[in-house]
Amino acid sequence: MSIKYLVYSVFFIFLAVGSAYSADENAENSLTLGFMPYLNAELLIEKYTPLTQYLGRKLGRDIHISVAKDYAEHIRLTGEDKIDISFLGGSPYVVIGDKYGKKPLLARYEFDDKPSFRSVLFVAKDSPLKTVNDLVGKNVAFGNPNSTLSTQVPLYVLLEAGVGLDDLKSYKHLRNHDNVVLGVEFGDFDAGAVAEEVYVSHADRNIKVLAYSPALSTHVLVARSTLSPALQKDISKALYGMKDDPEAKAALMAIGGNLTGFVSAVDSDYDLHRTILGKVLPILKH
Repeated sequence: MSIKYLVYSVFFIFLAVGSAYSADENAENSLTLGFMPYLNAELLIEKYTPLTQYLGRKLGRDIHISVAKDYAEHIRLTGEDKIDISFLGGSPYVVIGDKYGKKPLLARYEFDDKPSFRSVLFVAKDSPLKTVNDLVGKNVAFGNPNSTLSTQVPLYVLLEAGVGLDDLKSYKHLRNHDNVVLGVEFGDFDAGAVAEEVYVSHADRNIKVLAYSPALSTHVLVARSTLSPALQKDISKALYGMKDDPEAKAALMAIGGNLTGFVSAVDSDYDLHRTILGKVLPILKH
């Protein structure tokens, strides 16, 4: 990465975070799109800048990217309405709704024409492990404890197979999905868990699938509660229209090669997440 790009990225993050803290109805000409650091901040900026540029043209507004220092900060900023548009996994969406009140749903992601995705438990290509039950006595890498697809859902898969955290030799929560992939590839862990889209993006590495989770409703974009309903509608309309807009193809491809668009979402789409959280949160908070 060039020094010029790194300086630009750091400046862009600080500029965006500043705007996140001042979001109000008088600042809607400049919007913030906020993320938890499920990937490195520089990579998130690279992946999502084409989307902000596209939406900016459609909405006639500047849109800046902010990346929180950790999941907890992103949940708090979203809950306190300090981010205009917030990217959330299903589990953080449910947690925020329970603690702060439900946030307006703008759109959910559609991968390969389906608004669902999975968590992937994976191992190194030369690993002798064949099933989830083979993880007993092994070292496993998870993502942030608040991560839907790199911790909460894979833990649910383990529990459904009768494997608890105490049955593992060890486990560790790493900062982001990419670190989990590297930890397994280089032999620091026997297995790891990430979002399927992240696994696919690293499919050329020395890893293979051990198990998939059930299909769950995809990531969602929500608005701060105080954002005007008219603007919320315009944002949703712009997102929905990307699937059939040739100008949007590059923005979709930048986020993920199998991202085909955005579709509507309702609160009940995340009921399975609620079931999963009910089972795993007492364990993760222990």
